[in-house]
Amino acid sequence: MQKVHTVKSDNGESDDYNSTNETPRKLNNSTGLSKKNSGIISRKASSFIYRITKNDKKRGSFGSKKGEYIKEDEDKPKITFRKLLSCPLEYHTNLMGTNLFIFGSAFFLYQPLYISGCVIFAIACALCLYSNLIGAINKQQSKNNEYYGFVHYIIGCVVFLLGSIYSCFENDSYAIISFIIGSLFFLLGAIMFLFSIKFSQIKSIDINILVVFFSNFIGGILFTVGSVFFFYTELYDTACYLFIIGSVIFTLAVYFDYIIYINNNFTLDIV
Repeated sequence: MQKVHTVKSDNGESDDYNSTNETPRKLNNSTGLSKKNSGIISRKASSFIYRITKNDKKRGSFGSKKGEYIKEDEDKPKITFRKLLSCPLEYHTNLMGTNLFIFGSAFFLYQPLYISGCVIFAIACALCLYSNLIGAINKQQSKNNEYYGFVHYIIGCVVFLLGSIYSCFENDSYAIISFIIGSLFFLLGAIMFLFSIKFSQIKSIDINILVVFFSNFIGGILFTVGSVFFFYTELYDTACYLFIIGSVIFTLAVYFDYIIYINNNFTLDIV
């Protein structure tokens, strides 16, 4: 859930989305790349994009001296299954986690499967927790909005994890409250990532990063509203469907996270 980032440039400075030419690259989930040669990777967005042209096949170039996000006009690498598999582990755990959220939410609709749904939710939270921990570790030096976004996601995952385990034994108001608190932290995490955007320059930001940010934001809202609905018996099914839709949106954000990573880390095969 997720959940994109900035990174440090050669001069050691760290930048947010502050360029008139900006480009992308988690909660979630629902969903941070340094230079290609550095090998340092984090989820959710990269401050650097590697522009490969016919005259510059091997060497990546930055859009500005400060390594800010830029919007690229060149062709992007083709998205293939092999390239998806080549992405870092935290991408895969995030994808597995958001998909498990879908199944767990669906299981809540059927009372005999309720406990199984709680177990699935707990596993999903653990997977997303790992992904966001990696993101926070890779952003800890900058301590910007994205770093604190990951911190909120981590807290949300921990609360959800504990709440899911508790729900396996008790189905009371405390279980619902834990879901509400966890969802609120997911929502706050998404808001922190949105604060990284200069909306006056939104037209120059790559569409992929906007999809990731706003998908995680919408998913957080749906989870929060759905959690509150669990307090009302007549709205129980509606709450489950809100969780399902929110989980699907988180999964969409993760897919675009993959696209951002591949665009920034794989060169074009130009003949």
